[in-house]
Amino acid sequence: MTTTRWKDAGAVGLGALLLGLLIAPWVYVVAFNALFAFPSPFAMMVAPLLLVATLDLGLEAFARLHGFMWLRRLGSTLSVGGLLMILWVLSGFTLMPGPERLGLLATVWLGTSLTCLVIVLAVGASGPTRLLRSRLDTPARQRAALALALLLFGGLSALCLHYLLTPVSFIGGPPSPVPIG
Repeated sequence: MTTTRWKDAGAVGLGALLLGLLIAPWVYVVAFNALFAFPSPFAMMVAPLLLVATLDLGLEAFARLHGFMWLRRLGSTLSVGGLLMILWVLSGFTLMPGPERLGLLATVWLGTSLTCLVIVLAVGASGPTRLLRSRLDTPARQRAALALALLLFGGLSALCLHYLLTPVSFIGGPPSPVPIG
């Protein structure tokens, strides 16, 4: 049964990355309590936008909707842009410079993607993995999806390692010569 799950490794990897991207902002909101570090009008504006973007992308990933193709693509594009923007803003809830914010974002996205990868392999093809499997009908597309998934996982892993192995720095100051902690 595991061999059928690994048959389309590119679809499984890309599906896990997409699910990880959907879950990553909620890790900031729930685990890091990042939304409450901002003023309440911002939180009251961002929470519904985050919910709508997640629901829109979740529906696109888990349901096979028909019709209104250009409108659905526009909505998905806007939802991905809004989700990435909200995720970048939420990553700034601490006094970290840009590279450290990017490293934390990559670490959270990689962690949620790896968790989703384990779940997808345990449960089987569902959601974006099933949708991607139906689209990857030729061996060339399957190899391209696998290469893209490996590149994304590799890039996220490199950013994550750089973030975790670099000493903490403060905005406007040089990095600390002595690791903190």
